[in-house]
Amino acid sequence: MNESCPQDNNADFCYHIVSNPDISGLGVRVAIYVQTLLSMGVASLMPYNEKAFRDTSRNSYVVSGGLILSAIIAWKRDELSLFDGLMVSMLTTIMTAFVTVNASYIRMLGLSINIASFLFTTLWCYWGLQIWSNPATFSHLSNEPGCNATSSTQFVAVGKSVSPTNPEIRGFALFVFAAGTLAALSSLWWCLHWLTIYASGRAAEMKRQAADEAARKQWEWRRSGGSVGQKIITPFGGLMALIYMIVTTEQIASRNMEVAANEWSFSQTIALVMIGQQLMDCASYFKQEFRARREYTRQSTTPSPSV
Repeated sequence: MNESCPQDNNADFCYHIVSNPDISGLGVRVAIYVQTLLSMGVASLMPYNEKAFRDTSRNSYVVSGGLILSAIIAWKRDELSLFDGLMVSMLTTIMTAFVTVNASYIRMLGLSINIASFLFTTLWCYWGLQIWSNPATFSHLSNEPGCNATSSTQFVAVGKSVSPTNPEIRGFALFVFAAGTLAALSSLWWCLHWLTIYASGRAAEMKRQAADEAARKQWEWRRSGGSVGQKIITPFGGLMALIYMIVTTEQIASRNMEVAANEWSFSQTIALVMIGQQLMDCASYFKQEFRARREYTRQSTTPSPSV
């Protein structure tokens, strides 16, 4: 054994690409994928159901933000590898594919979702900049003299394995996360905007007007067979980017995982259990939509009573 490598319980960080199953395990990854697809599907198929869009998007923000916070805590305690850091970066970027396309609509949905957007975007930018500013020294446990785990970690770009220290890859990643700070500032402005509305006592009125307008547009959307949904929601916007990031994330996992490739953990179980509630909520949204469309069809085909 190399004498310069740490001789303690964390020695695996020296020689192996260690995976923390609570952060980058299969259950966590599947939960993120399913949640993002749920948000995209609900918003695309029911573009004027404000509650469904707001709730599913907010859940995605909260779960992804919680994943970043968990990673930050593990990183500060020197219990996170570069591989885990890259996986968290990819997993939390996945949910930005759809919500970014429809960011203008999210801003109009009230205070809570904009606070969630601001907190998530801020954490996402911070995490990405920390990783990509210097990947070679990101993990304190794997960059000691004689350790090779960090240098062996692979990133994947367009199906090809590259080093995270590649200047072109680093430059592009830093640009993306730096640009994300503008989105964070925009979310902060909208948070302040909605706080002003609440302080002025106009929140209830504006929500009522927004609900009436959404109901009117939803009625028009049903009458037109879904064609006017293009005006407010980009159906399945960002789907290609989402598919690319999911495939790339799984490629990174398969090419790096060694120690915990098949290890299951309690946190992964919890992540999947939480998806169950969201699946039931989405089923409820679609059930309500089906009933509303059936009622509209019934009213449209029922002849008016003669006077």
